[in-house]
Amino acid sequence: MDRATRRVIDVFERINRIPRCSKQEQQVSRWLRQWAASRDLEAQTDSAGNLVVRVPPSDGFEQAPIVILQGHMDMVCEKRAGSGHDFSKDPIRMVREGSWLSARETTLGADNGIAIAIALALVDDPDISHPALELFFTVEEETGLTGVLNMTPSLLRGKILVNLDSEDEGVFVVGCAGGRNTTIDRQLDLQAIDGGYELLGVSARGMRGGHSGIDIAKHRANANKVMARLLSAGAAAAPIRLASLKGGTGRNVIPRACDAVVACGRDRIDALAGEIGSLALTIEREYRTTDPGVTIHIEKKGPPAEDGRGVTENDTATVVDLLAALPSGPVEMAEDFPLLVRTSANLSMVEIKNDALVVVSNQRSSVPSRMDDICRTVEAAGRLSGATVHTGAGYPSWPMNRESPLLKRCTALYRELFDAAPIVQIMHAGLECAVIGDRCPGMDMISLGPTMENPHSPSERLYLPSVERVWRLLAALLESFRSEE
Repeated sequence: MDRATRRVIDVFERINRIPRCSKQEQQVSRWLRQWAASRDLEAQTDSAGNLVVRVPPSDGFEQAPIVILQGHMDMVCEKRAGSGHDFSKDPIRMVREGSWLSARETTLGADNGIAIAIALALVDDPDISHPALELFFTVEEETGLTGVLNMTPSLLRGKILVNLDSEDEGVFVVGCAGGRNTTIDRQLDLQAIDGGYELLGVSARGMRGGHSGIDIAKHRANANKVMARLLSAGAAAAPIRLASLKGGTGRNVIPRACDAVVACGRDRIDALAGEIGSLALTIEREYRTTDPGVTIHIEKKGPPAEDGRGVTENDTATVVDLLAALPSGPVEMAEDFPLLVRTSANLSMVEIKNDALVVVSNQRSSVPSRMDDICRTVEAAGRLSGATVHTGAGYPSWPMNRESPLLKRCTALYRELFDAAPIVQIMHAGLECAVIGDRCPGMDMISLGPTMENPHSPSERLYLPSVERVWRLLAALLESFRSEE
């Protein structure tokens, strides 16, 4: 591992000792403020909890413009089934395998702890010359960009911003999709399940999951949609009643597991198990390339408890039809970037809770009118099922500025350093740049970062050689402002 990468990973390892799930960033914020105080740097927070650390310019850069290095403090806290990891107190245990860094049983937190680590390591390196810097670290990015949506715009003085929350080195992101979440809430008629029924457990697990924007076009299995297929096939074989249903862990995560228990007449339980089992084998074959670990388990659980209750047959049919009808996956591709998803939906979470079905769907689009359309589609499916629906305001898209001076500067530097042209693209994921640009007009922005795979899942990993290339680019970018004294 080269010197620059070692510096960054050392800082990242310290960050990974600190609990920082979304909405639990207080400890990492305190640590960052202590880091700033120990270096006599000004640190300021706003009412939302966002933090800026102000770094004076190096000698010779006094007249250069301020450059903002930006990332978020929180991480998606996902762990493998059966793991005893406690994100509220246990450190992330990092594992190096060749050129890749991952975590034991959990998400790695490189999304977006690596941004913080790179920024701090740059400031601490005496060989790096730079203009005045603002290190801008936000909260609750992973739960809907909540922190930046509530930011105090005057917290930032600079007008040049480098977001370090992209996940492919050599790719410059200059635009992103907006996002909204829709909650569908339907009251259910629950009645006693008598002795004429038997229970059947259906479990769909082992999906790869991933980020609902970046990974949405990788054809991975969505556990909630898989369950919808299984239940629909079962309902065609025998009348069923849902006793329980739960799948998904976050609105921006492709669900990796979904579990259900259904009740069926004792004389039809074998037919039901056979129909679901047959389709289960088909689904496992379908996803053997993208989700080789997918496993569908069916278990007869015997008669219900004396006080057992379940959703009526009619309401069960409505629930199954709703889940089958809701869109999930890419909806359309961008005509100007053929490999880029323009609009998508993710059937994120489903649960029967307190006599009601609660469904959360996450929609994304880089075109506002298309965002409106996909949200209306999801809402319509919910209303047709008799549910109440609510779509949040979400966050805006970030339109591409092809004439961005920062883009031109970074492109020229990348060519000079690596003798190759970077890829310039729009990302099908929500980036804080969209909100910052909306709150702080005139901000010139770019998003870049080292290469990561499978963020938002326990398979998340960081490609170490890409960290050094990002370091070199950022060092050259900061140095390039010297001529603007």
